[in-house]
Amino acid sequence: MDVMYDLTIIIPTKDRGNIFFRTLAQIIKSSNHINAEILVINNSLTPVTIQNKPANVFVFDNPFNKNSVFSSRNYGASIAKSTILLFIDDDILVTKESIDYAIAFYKVNSNACFNVNWQYPPDLIDKIKNTVFGRYLIKHGFSAMKSMYNGPEWRDDEPFVSKHIASFFFCIRKEVFTKIGGYNEKHLHEGTDIDISNNLNKNDIVIWINPLIMVYHNEEDRVDIMNWLERKKRVGAIHGNSVSMGDTEHILTYSRIKRIAFNVIYQLQPVLLSVIRLYDAVGIKSTGSSLINAMLGANMCHGYYSIKK
Repeated sequence: MDVMYDLTIIIPTKDRGNIFFRTLAQIIKSSNHINAEILVINNSLTPVTIQNKPANVFVFDNPFNKNSVFSSRNYGASIAKSTILLFIDDDILVTKESIDYAIAFYKVNSNACFNVNWQYPPDLIDKIKNTVFGRYLIKHGFSAMKSMYNGPEWRDDEPFVSKHIASFFFCIRKEVFTKIGGYNEKHLHEGTDIDISNNLNKNDIVIWINPLIMVYHNEEDRVDIMNWLERKKRVGAIHGNSVSMGDTEHILTYSRIKRIAFNVIYQLQPVLLSVIRLYDAVGIKSTGSSLINAMLGANMCHGYYSIKK
C-alpha cells in the first residue's frame, strides 16, 4: 500500500440528510490543517452528492452489504491509504482537538486504540429540555457518554483503560484492525461493538478512553420517543443475537411474571405514548420517568426474545 495520508477518516452514512452534511462540514473544517483523506461510504440506494467537494473527500457506494454499517466500515478500512483509521459516525460533530489527538496518540502508542468522550450539542439540549421526553433523556443521562458508560473504570480527569470500545469515534491502526479481523458483520446493529471489543481484548490491544476530549453527538433526528423506543428494541435484539452466537456476557434474564408484565406494557404502548403527548400539550413539567422506563423495559424485552436462542 502506498501511504499517501497521515490519517484516514471513514464515515459510513445512510439517509441522514442534513445531519450527515453538518458532520462532514465539521470534519472538513477540523482536519484541513493535516494530511487526511475522508472516505464517505454510502450505505443507501440514494446517491450522496456533496457540493464543492474538497479534493481529499471521496464518496463510495458500499459494494457489499448495504444493510450493515459494519460492512461499510470494513470496506472503508480496506481502501484506506493511511496507517491510522478513524471511524466517525455520521451524526458526530468533531473538533480540531479531537482530530489532533488521533495523530498525537499514535506518536506514543502502537498496540492500542481509543475513544474520546461525547455529549449532546448545546443547541440540541436547549431544544429537547422543553419536552417530557427530552427532560427524561437529560435526567437519566442518555445525552452524555459518561452516564451511559457501563463500567467502574470511568474517570473524569484523565484517560483510562477500558474493556469496551464504541464505534462513534474509534481510532485504530490499520494493521491492528486487520489483525483482529475487522467488524463481524453477522452481528446486529451495534452488537458488533461487543464483538470487536472482545477481539481487541483477546489480542491484548489496549483500549483507551480520553474523557477530556469532547465531541458532540448530534441525534437531532432521533430524539423522537417512538424512534428511540424502536432503537431500544434493537438493543434487546442485539443482546439476543449475541447470546444466540454463544456470547454469555450479554444474557438478559426476565422472570415469567416480568415477561408477562412487559408484554402487557408493550401492547399498551400507544396509550402510554398518548399520556406523554398530553403532558406536553398541557405543559406539565414532568420527565415521565415511570411511564418511559416501563416502555423502555418492555421494548428491550420484546427485542431480546424476538431472536431465537
